Amino acid sequence: MNIRSRQLGERLLQRMAEKHWGVREMSRKLEMSAQWVSSVTRGLTRPDPARLARFLTTLEIRGAEYRELMAMADEMRKPGLLERSEILQTLISHEEHATTISAFQSSVVPGLLQTGDYARNLAIEMGAPAEPDRVDEHVFARLSRQSVLARPLVRFRFFLHEFVLRLPVGGAGVMDGQLRQLARISLQPNAAIRIVPASLGGHPASAGRFLLLESDSFKPVVCIEGEATSMYLEEPHEINAYRRVLSGLDSRALGEEDSREFIASLLSRLR
Repeated sequence: MNIRSRQLGERLLQRMAEKHWGVREMSRKLEMSAQWVSSVTRGLTRPDPARLARFLTTLEIRGAEYRELMAMADEMRKPGLLERSEILQTLISHEEHATTISAFQSSVVPGLLQTGDYARNLAIEMGAPAEPDRVDEHVFARLSRQSVLARPLVRFRFFLHEFVLRLPVGGAGVMDGQLRQLARISLQPNAAIRIVPASLGGHPASAGRFLLLESDSFKPVVCIEGEATSMYLEEPHEINAYRRVLSGLDSRALGEEDSREFIASLLSRLR
């Protein structure tokens, strides 16, 4: 099961739901086993082109969407390179099912931790379209992901380079609110925020930001987000490489209490 197979399964389930068809009804219409339909819609099986074409035709999927889903199935064995329009949807889907979320950020506060003011000012300063509605949509999309933080059974580990906290996005007022939010979240029993001090110089995550999502329902996934596309890595050797990076950060970053004190010291300088 990979990124594309899960996406295809979710799209098929969505179209089945629109017709009020469950797995058994779909299998009856296709004259295929319910086990096979369930496996495809759960992203566990890569359907062959002929069977998938029959699946899509039965759901009355045609035109551009038909071609898109057929291409998605063809790409199931390829690395998960996604366009910007798919990035947020894919992240939200995986975050909703994750049991552990680990992240390193070297330049800005991770989206899961951003305040609305920080997200809005960051979008503008990074050159987002000037229309207020477009900026508001961006901020809403960012903040909508944060509901996952309220799930007590999900474990969060955030490693933030010192530069993240010193970059004055939006000015002192915005940074005051953002640092206070980091301080609050760091007190959650399921969330750890660790600061990587600049005095370390080079460190295990010097190659850049990443997000590791782990779950009981899918293989671990590493997301490396770019400006236009994001790469999703799922091969065991890739996952192990980033786990080693996290282990290195764990041994070199400030502890949780020292990190809270560091955040508090920056807050005191803003007053």
